[in-house]
Amino acid sequence: MTSDPFETVLDLEDTFYKEGHDLGVQDGRRTGQIEGRLFGLEKGFDKHAIMGRLHGLSTIWSARLSSDSQTPKSNYVDDIPRQSPTSDGGTQNAPSISVEASSSISRIPYSTRLEKHIRTLYALTEPASLSTDNTEDAVSDFDDRLKRAKGKVKIIEKVLDENVTGDDAPARDDDLEMDFTSRGNQ
Repeated sequence: MTSDPFETVLDLEDTFYKEGHDLGVQDGRRTGQIEGRLFGLEKGFDKHAIMGRLHGLSTIWSARLSSDSQTPKSNYVDDIPRQSPTSDGGTQNAPSISVEASSSISRIPYSTRLEKHIRTLYALTEPASLSTDNTEDAVSDFDDRLKRAKGKVKIIEKVLDENVTGDDAPARDDDLEMDFTSRGNQ
């Protein structure tokens, strides 16, 4: 049989389509990995920033907790042993945090129940105990601790009749989140 001289012209569209598809898959694979990594870093930063804010709240509340009652209360932030990871995989004692109550900080009345909630919030948000591993278990544990810490903040807010968001609306999960996208536009 004789070959049709126009066959290559008729298959030109299919050839270009296949070539474009293959180049798109290669470029998408490379770009997808880059964008996925950037998205993961951004979300991880946001989650750790929220956890840091909650940790700061627990430290401030512990400093405000007055010990005017007969029960002696030490500053438990200093009492909690802190471990920080070393480069060889071990741990070392990290310097303790010293929280000095200032006269400008309004005191809150001491109660055992409130101290327990603040201690739990502090333990949930302690930076030295948070894992930065990118494994399914570590991320799940971090998300669980973040969810529990947000719940503790709501409980402490109700006990203190305070709102850490500063507005009159009740605290929501969104109020504890921070927007870091506008930082560079200032």
